Amino acid sequence: MPDKHSTRRDWLIHALAGFGALTVPAWGQAQTIDALKIGFLNHYPPFSFKDKDGVHKGFDLDVMARLCEIMGVAFVAEADGMASLKKKIQSGQIAWIGHQLLATPENRREFDVVRPSYASIQLVCIQQEDDERDFLSLDDLVGKKLGVLANTGVEEQSRQAIGKAVVAYPRIEDALADLARKKLDAVLEESLIADYFIERDRLPLRLAAPFAAPMAAGLAVRKGNRELQGRISAAIQAMLKDGSFRKISEKWFGYDVSRPRVSHQQNN
Repeated sequence: MPDKHSTRRDWLIHALAGFGALTVPAWGQAQTIDALKIGFLNHYPPFSFKDKDGVHKGFDLDVMARLCEIMGVAFVAEADGMASLKKKIQSGQIAWIGHQLLATPENRREFDVVRPSYASIQLVCIQQEDDERDFLSLDDLVGKKLGVLANTGVEEQSRQAIGKAVVAYPRIEDALADLARKKLDAVLEESLIADYFIERDRLPLRLAAPFAAPMAAGLAVRKGNRELQGRISAAIQAMLKDGSFRKISEKWFGYDVSRPRVSHQQNN
């Protein structure tokens, strides 16, 4: 692995910080309208996506709908690409983006991250259920076929470390399907996304070694917007306390994702 990303933790920060810098309008602006618009990515399953009937749904949509209910405002989902969502935040068309962002130094320079977070974010190695090999770092995957999501920091760092053995996929679910068919040795992906597709598609796969400790994350607000931060933070705490978050988690993942889970098998 490159010297500038010498540890797995440093590599994860680099790989997942690419959500980019976001800003959020003042709470007062959002309060002046009847509905609070929150931005979501068009296709980011299981967090935000359209089902076969064209209905926009996802784990993060359910979470944001509950937060808005607690905050006493109506909720409207605004789906778009990341570049457009950034512009809409800057223009005040949406209040914030409803996906958790890593609290990396890069991100903190651009905005404040509201805590507590409501879901653990962890990059893990996914392997076949009967594969007992230990892949603890990219060095262990030299000479092995590794599946990753295309055009991400994970692909970039994996290619730097192990070269042509990396197979990039436009959709991570296709990488997991090929792993289940034993066309790959492993896949690198965020644990919640892998968990979702393993359960949905009944894949004979398991979450194996984490490539870093769970990362601090939260919702991004404009720097210095203490009022909005306080309202969101209080709503998150209420949601975690009243059991509504656990119900949303179990609906999408089968367990409470506010608590990190390393192995897929050990919890079944």
